[in-house]
Amino acid sequence: MCLSAFKTLLLLISVVQPALVLANTACPAEVPALVEAEPFSQTIFDYIVIGGGTAGVALSARLSEDPSLVVGLIEAGTTHFSDPVVDAAGNSPVGNSSYDWLFLSTPQVNAANQTISLPRLIPLTSLIRSSANGSVSRGKMLGGSSGINSMAWCRASSAEYDSWDSFAPNQGWTWSGLLPVMKKTETLSLLPRNPYPGISQQAAEKTLADLTHVDGFSGPINASHTPFYFETVPSLVKSLNGLGIETNPEPQGGNATGITDILLSFDPKHGTRSYSAVTYFCSHSQNPNYHVLLDAQATKILFSETDSGLTATGVQFISGNKTYIANATCEVILSAGTDQTPQLLELSGIGNSSILSAYDINPLVDLPGVGENFQEHPVVSVQFELIPDINTFDILRNNATFAAQQEALYAKNHTGLLTATDNTAAFVPLAKVVDAARLDDLLDIFDQSMQQGLQTGVQQQQAKFIRQWISEDSVGSVEIIGWSRGVIDPAANKSYVTLINALLHPLSRGSVHIASSDPLAPPAINPNFLAQEFDVQVLVDILKYAQKIGQTEPFASLVAAQTNPSMSAQTDDDLIAYIRSSVQGEDHHIGTAAMAPRELGGVVDGTLKVYGTTNLRVVDASIFPNHIGAHTQATVYAIAEKAADIIRSG
Repeated sequence: MCLSAFKTLLLLISVVQPALVLANTACPAEVPALVEAEPFSQTIFDYIVIGGGTAGVALSARLSEDPSLVVGLIEAGTTHFSDPVVDAAGNSPVGNSSYDWLFLSTPQVNAANQTISLPRLIPLTSLIRSSANGSVSRGKMLGGSSGINSMAWCRASSAEYDSWDSFAPNQGWTWSGLLPVMKKTETLSLLPRNPYPGISQQAAEKTLADLTHVDGFSGPINASHTPFYFETVPSLVKSLNGLGIETNPEPQGGNATGITDILLSFDPKHGTRSYSAVTYFCSHSQNPNYHVLLDAQATKILFSETDSGLTATGVQFISGNKTYIANATCEVILSAGTDQTPQLLELSGIGNSSILSAYDINPLVDLPGVGENFQEHPVVSVQFELIPDINTFDILRNNATFAAQQEALYAKNHTGLLTATDNTAAFVPLAKVVDAARLDDLLDIFDQSMQQGLQTGVQQQQAKFIRQWISEDSVGSVEIIGWSRGVIDPAANKSYVTLINALLHPLSRGSVHIASSDPLAPPAINPNFLAQEFDVQVLVDILKYAQKIGQTEPFASLVAAQTNPSMSAQTDDDLIAYIRSSVQGEDHHIGTAAMAPRELGGVVDGTLKVYGTTNLRVVDASIFPNHIGAHTQATVYAIAEKAADIIRSG
């Protein structure tokens, strides 16, 4: 429902939303799968999965469905069941060391030497912990980043997944090959849906009923739409419609472009986040062959030389300041995420031999692609202060009484404004952002970047697809998120809308490598933002387009002033300076153990096995060979499901 005046807001949240069932999806009181370090180390496993995040939990749970297998999972964090900081859509654990690794990026030489964080989310209530300045958000808990992210549940366009086939041919890494496992992960909510601008209630209900060919209705993760949105949303969507960006009623169906009422990994029946710990883990936690160790950090993968090659035999880990070893007879599977998977590979002797030797690590497999090919969506924001009496989520920042009421309401029955979050995202082809002449100029800049800055075969192959997509209507190059709150130094008693604008297929490539031989030291994460002139120039055009939205009716009538970037700094040079000083990451890190041919710089093959080993796989976002024009969560779950099928098929 669309919310406007404060009294209406309070009435609708308190009365219209029904009380929810509080017997939620949290684990039962007795969880036999959770074990201590000593018995874990004494168990002989068939499979050990390192990293209990989005993919690691899903994969290990699926493997445990075979009662003949003994499956172990090691996670550095702990559980946060029935924790409102995690569960409520309106809260965020980001920036809190109880939930987040709080990694720092390296200083960005092309971005004012700053360290990079995601857009600095302003706390909505006292439950929320704001993002630590300069931190790179990564979940440190059972469930990983699925427990702390913004819950966006979306897929890329089919052409983007089809491009993966060129990196691992004939292995099912295509839209048609991934669609069954995408459906397997999800249960799409059939609860009454809020009419969204451009989609009638009748059309919305028909769409939900008719989408069984592309959407799942029996998977672990609940996918639903936010129950509330503010009156700024219809105005913003209509302004985008007026600029030629249509509302997409079926963004999950292979064409993700247009404005979307984005799905969220949120359970509307219980009013809680739907993430891998409370879904995949809890539903398998009674399996006697499933053993999960928390508060334990893997420090090294152990190998032996066999006639077939280098074979992983187990993992060394630290728990309670004591070092243990756990052994596996079939496989070791690394699911530590884009930032820590390459770190653990290098600590174990797999990577660029020159990097390993610099830290006195014996190179077992010289694999230069490890830690390279890091890709992230760079973000720049345009913020608008709104006219008086227009409400956004800033009401929770501006009105302490109302915020306390909403906290109490959520604690009582999981209803109220804390069950809602922002829902509007537009995935826009670049040809709709700039005119034909400017598009030609950008393609010229792109070609120059290809000639000068792309060093590896995998990067050159990626670039060919990106160039092809730039002018195609079915692939988004730009994402525009309508964030119903102030992000950049919001003033007291003011309401804002911030357009968070991302470049979805940047050319710049970064890296993640060890910075020490100490396994407990953080990795060196270098997004290398703005290293390519093409990225800078497109971000300039994105800023101009986002500012144009604020000047387009009917949204323009709600805008009192544009606060960032300053209206007095509008030359291209001014905008570039703003980009370099304010660029952030969208926390969609991928690619550091890329699935690609070894000779092109790949790390894993189409079965996700690490080159040079017989039984070490990687299953997480680090295997993405090329970035996608979407948030990554749903695709990571699909990779985990596909990996389970690959492993079970032998």
